[in-house]
Amino acid sequence: MDIKNPLGATASGDPSELHALSPRIDELHGKHVGLYDNAKLAAEPVLEVLRERIDELYDDITFSYYSMEHLNYAKDPEKLDEVREWARTEDLDACIAAIGDCGSCTKFLVWGVAAIEDAGVPTVGLVDPGFELDYQSNAVERQWPLRYNTKAVRSEVRDKDRIAERLTPEVLESIEAELTRPLSEKEQGVSPE
Repeated sequence: MDIKNPLGATASGDPSELHALSPRIDELHGKHVGLYDNAKLAAEPVLEVLRERIDELYDDITFSYYSMEHLNYAKDPEKLDEVREWARTEDLDACIAAIGDCGSCTKFLVWGVAAIEDAGVPTVGLVDPGFELDYQSNAVERQWPLRYNTKAVRSEVRDKDRIAERLTPEVLESIEAELTRPLSEKEQGVSPE
């Protein structure tokens, strides 16, 4: 059974037909980083604290912020085109995407991350630890081997102090690792033999 996805392609769910991810960056220093918010309440404070933490570590990073106006807009191919256009016109080097909730919202984060990757920008999604499988299955269903991080923070948390406690230097290093780690063959779109 084929599934029509919001990126405009028909996905068969066959992992041997995965799209290649964008080439990774070498490091975060000096980069222009996008922060993508899926429109749920907790995404904004997570990204705000993340930005503060990154600013503490690197003094030469610039940011661009995109917030989906409403979660359901992530289903709209035209809105995803806007996300793609934002990633291109802002000339992003990398992007970090936050989910402000869990459950079915995870798939909407996948759609946004896929649109940003489709624009040629290496991206990592911050995923609630309980919904890692949802992220993986939605990514493969849409034929993208998308990267994610589950260490950042529980996605329903809006208290900035609690978020700051979780966004340790080790967690920031793990997020950076997902943006810099070389692509595997699968992530390069190489079909298994």
